[in-house]
Amino acid sequence: MRSKVYLGINLSHNSSAALMIDGEIIICTQEERFTNKKNFFGYPKKSIDYILKYLRKKKLEINKIAYSSEKNKPFVFMVPFTHFFSIKDYHGYYGEDYYKKVFNNQSTKKYISDLLKNKKNNENLYFNFKKYKNPKNFENIEEFKKDQINLVHKQTGVNKKDIIFLNHHACHAHYGYFASVKGYKDCAVVTLDSDGDYINQSVWITKNDKNVLHKIRESNKCDLARIYKLTTLLLSMKPDEHEFKVMGLAPYAKHKYAQEVYENVFKDLLQVKNCMVVHKNRPPDMYSFLKKKFEPYRFDNIAGGLQMFLEKMTEELFKQIYKKTKKRNFALSGGVAMNIKNNKSLSELKFVDKLYVPPSGSDESLSIGACYHLAKNESKPLENIYLGYDLNDENIKNQIKKKFSKKNYQIHENFNHKSIAKLLRNNEIVACARGREEFGARALGNRSILASPQNLNNKFIINEAIKNRDFWMPFALSIQSDKQHDYIYNKKKIDCKYMTIGFDTKNKSYDKIKAGTHPYDKTVRPQFLSKDSNPSYYNLINEFYKLTGIPALLNTSFNLHGFPLSSNLSNIIYTFKNSGLKYLYINDRFLIKKK
Repeated sequence: MRSKVYLGINLSHNSSAALMIDGEIIICTQEERFTNKKNFFGYPKKSIDYILKYLRKKKLEINKIAYSSEKNKPFVFMVPFTHFFSIKDYHGYYGEDYYKKVFNNQSTKKYISDLLKNKKNNENLYFNFKKYKNPKNFENIEEFKKDQINLVHKQTGVNKKDIIFLNHHACHAHYGYFASVKGYKDCAVVTLDSDGDYINQSVWITKNDKNVLHKIRESNKCDLARIYKLTTLLLSMKPDEHEFKVMGLAPYAKHKYAQEVYENVFKDLLQVKNCMVVHKNRPPDMYSFLKKKFEPYRFDNIAGGLQMFLEKMTEELFKQIYKKTKKRNFALSGGVAMNIKNNKSLSELKFVDKLYVPPSGSDESLSIGACYHLAKNESKPLENIYLGYDLNDENIKNQIKKKFSKKNYQIHENFNHKSIAKLLRNNEIVACARGREEFGARALGNRSILASPQNLNNKFIINEAIKNRDFWMPFALSIQSDKQHDYIYNKKKIDCKYMTIGFDTKNKSYDKIKAGTHPYDKTVRPQFLSKDSNPSYYNLINEFYKLTGIPALLNTSFNLHGFPLSSNLSNIIYTFKNSGLKYLYINDRFLIKKK
C-alpha cells in the first residue's frame, strides 16, 4: 500500500516545514536553525531541502503540499520585519511612519518603497519580487499565491494541482486538537494570536462525529496579542520575540500596583461577548494610546497589569465557551498559547477538566497544523517532539578533532551519564547536545544547558556569564514525571511534557528546585519527563537523582542570546566557543572541556 506523504509549509515569522507520513509527523524543521537568524521570516527552503533528503533515502514522494495561510501579502515578505527591524524601526512602524498614516487615510506606499530601497530585504527569501515593486502590486495576494505554487513546485516536483492553501487559524486549531497525546475527544479548541488571514481568534468544537473540528466562532476584533506586542515594544523589547520577557517580568509587580495599571490602562479596552473577545473602548491608534497611558507607571507594574488583563479576558472567554458548549476539555493554540502563566490560570478554572497546550503553539507550528488539516481523521498524536536536525548524520568524532585544539580544550571520549551527573552535582554547568533537536521554542534535553536546580548561583551564572540574558528571567525545570507530585501541585494531573503550562511548587521541597523556578511567585514551567519520551535524558536525570535525591535539572536552551537554538554541529561548536560555558557533552559520548 502506497504511503500518504504530506508537506506543510509556514511562511510567516519563524517559518517552518513539516513532513507527515501516514498520519504521523516525522520531521518539523524551523528555517532559523539553518540560517541562524532567529524568527526567520520567509520561504523555508533549507528546511524543505532537509525533508527532501530524508524522502530520497526512504524512496518516497510527496502527495500533497499545503501552505498554512490563504492571504499572505507580498509586501510583508519583501519587508521581513523580524529579519532586520531594530526596536527603533518598530517604533517608527507602529508610530509615526506607517500606522499613523493608515489611521489618517494617508498613503503608505512611499514608506514601503523606502524600506525596499534601504534594507537588505531579499536575502534568503527566494521569491522574485520585481513585479511587486509597483505599489499597485504590494498587496496582490492572488499573484503571490501563484509565485508560492511555482516556487515549491520547482523545488519538490509536486504537481501544481496538489499544492493548496489553508486558513491560518484552521491550521492553528487542527494543531491544537490533533497534536494532543491524550486525544481529548470531547473538546473545545481556542485559537488566539495577533493576526492570521485577517483573523485573530476562533473557537472550534467536536461533535458526535469526534475527531472532526467544527468552527463556531471567528473574529478579527480580539486585540489581546496586539496589545501584548505593543506593550513589549513600549517596554523597549522586541515584539514577536520578547513577549516572554514581559511575562517573566510580571510577577515582580506588587498586586496593588499591577491592579492600578490594569484598572487605569487596560480594563476597558476589550470585553468578552458571545464567546469572543471584542472591542469595548478601543482607540484607533493603540500604540499612541498606550504610550501616553504608561507614562506614570513603572515598567514592572505595566507588565503585571498587562498579564492581569490577559488572564481576566481569557478566563471570561473560557467561561462563556463552557456555558455555550458544556465542553470541559480545552485545547489552546496560537501565539497567546505561549504565555505559560496565562495557561496556568486557565488550567485552574473549576469547569476545566483538562487543558491541552501543544508544544510551541505560535506560527512555527502552522506547518504541522497544515499536515493535520490534510490528514484529519488519519492523524496520529504528536508523541515525539524531537523532530529536527539529527546530529547522528554528522561525522562527530572527526569534526571534534578538527575543531577543538588540544592546546585550548580537553576531549574525553566515551563519557557517561554518571560522570556528567557528578559534574552537575558539583555545580558545574554543562551544555548537552544529542540526536535530533527539539521542534519549537523550548529546549527539552537534546539542545539544553543543564545545571543543578538547587543552587541559585547557577541561575545567575547562566543569565549573566553564559547567555547574557535579562537578570529577572527565570529558568525552566525538567523533572521525572513519576516524581513530580513531591515538588509540584498538579491536582488535575495535566500531562505537561513540553513546558507549556505553569504550576505552583510545594513549600516543603522548594529549596531543592529553586533555581529552576520563578523567584517571586515560586511557580515553575516544567517538562514532565517520562522514560519513553527521551530515554537518554531521563537516565541522565536519574543518575543525578541517585547522587542528590533530586529528580530534576535546571534546563535552558543551548544558544547565545539573540540566536536560535543551536542545531547542527557547526552551530553547536560556535555557541560553545563564544559563550562562558566550560563543558559540552555531545551525543552521550564526547565531553569537551575548556582549559
